[in-house]
Amino acid sequence: MAKKILPCNTILGYNFLLMGVLRKKSFNQEESGRTPLQFSKRKKREKNPAKRKKVKRIIISSVIFVLLAAGAYFGIRAYNSIKDVFSGQTGILNLLGGSQGKLLKGEADGRVNILLLGIGDEGHSGYTLSDTIIVTSYDTTTKAVSMVSIPRDTYVEIAGNGYAKINSAHAYGESQQEGTGPEQAVDTVEAVTGLPIHYYARVDFSGLEKIVDALGGVTVDVERSFCDYGYTSAAYYNPVCFDEGTQTMDGKTALKYARSRKASGAEGSDFARAKRQQNLLVAIKEKILSTETAFNPGRVLSVLEALGNHIKTSFEMDEIARLYEIVKSVDSSMIIKKNLDPTTGLVTADNGSAGYILVPTAGMGNYNDIKTFFEGVFNGVAIKRENAKVSLLNGTWSTWIYTKVYDAMEVDGYNIVEDGGTKTRNYTQTEIIDYTNGAKPETIKKLEEKFGVTATASEPTENQKYEIRIILGTDYQL
Repeated sequence: MAKKILPCNTILGYNFLLMGVLRKKSFNQEESGRTPLQFSKRKKREKNPAKRKKVKRIIISSVIFVLLAAGAYFGIRAYNSIKDVFSGQTGILNLLGGSQGKLLKGEADGRVNILLLGIGDEGHSGYTLSDTIIVTSYDTTTKAVSMVSIPRDTYVEIAGNGYAKINSAHAYGESQQEGTGPEQAVDTVEAVTGLPIHYYARVDFSGLEKIVDALGGVTVDVERSFCDYGYTSAAYYNPVCFDEGTQTMDGKTALKYARSRKASGAEGSDFARAKRQQNLLVAIKEKILSTETAFNPGRVLSVLEALGNHIKTSFEMDEIARLYEIVKSVDSSMIIKKNLDPTTGLVTADNGSAGYILVPTAGMGNYNDIKTFFEGVFNGVAIKRENAKVSLLNGTWSTWIYTKVYDAMEVDGYNIVEDGGTKTRNYTQTEIIDYTNGAKPETIKKLEEKFGVTATASEPTENQKYEIRIILGTDYQL
């Protein structure tokens, strides 16, 4: 029969009881009618150094035993919670003891690529479709992180299955052999992006909800207010709504925020949903690394239990430890977030036998431009780091070209704080005006390369909100 391990609170109780008995016995002896001389002798005997050291050792041993028991209890529960998450079993001590100097795959080559997949809960219709597909990369030179969402409707070739929407790659793998869906998704994404995918992590809807709840909620900055009347059949009468601004979300609310795609206006698309999902992941990252989580063993255990039941990954335990070391050093404001949508000019919306699809602008099956896009995703790190406030004005009557320029600059990470048209639309030459006195050199350099003109310097006016102004002229061609 297995030995029964007493809970920590029981062991503590026995220790306090024992101390109480000893204290009572001492008290009774003092009240037993001893003479002052006898009492004095007893007090002298208690001051015996050897005896005091022995008592001290007993107390210290009891405390150590309690701490070890608590640690073992916590460790066993943590191990049972996460042992099924990892593809390799290198031991719980590797996770708790850090990376031990081990590097991640791709780290020595300068870049680590991770595929994040989101699927439905088991039993739901189409739950093996990976409607969330995010390629996350870490650049070892700049210490920057990028997140690029690939829309689920992107029409690509899936090995052995012909052309289909990219979200079905995971489903095809699962239908052929349970558990191989992530590998099929990895192979497909590698073929489209040209990147080696070193790791994957897959989470289901319930997993996301439970992780957020285990963290005690997460703080998210909602960019714009919106309501979704089609989230569920009941949403028509009781819509899912979010107000603009910073708010703390529990698991259920966060899941609705991440899944909503039928809202009216700008938030009613897969592309807007992808952006919200990226923002939510950053919020989760911030909460996991917060001191209120790190110093709360119960919360950590709850997160591990949520992970164990709802996440599958190719990371091994010591690699997770290394990933944690990297993530701790990443500035969330420096995370590059992009979406492979039509605004990039790389994919175009179309309709075919598969319904609404996105196909490469270069032609069906031609991923060359998409590969260049993914390869150069960190080119905008300097722009992101300088975070110059840009005014982009249209000095022409072509709103189509201006809109394309605006969308492309937003994708590249420029901080556009002012947009619109000039009073007169007769600018024949594009202008770049630098009000920073050379304080944003990398941004100016990139803008000069993009528009093919040299920036001119000028002094800012009082209460001016922008640092660089661009006036688009008729000379600029896409």
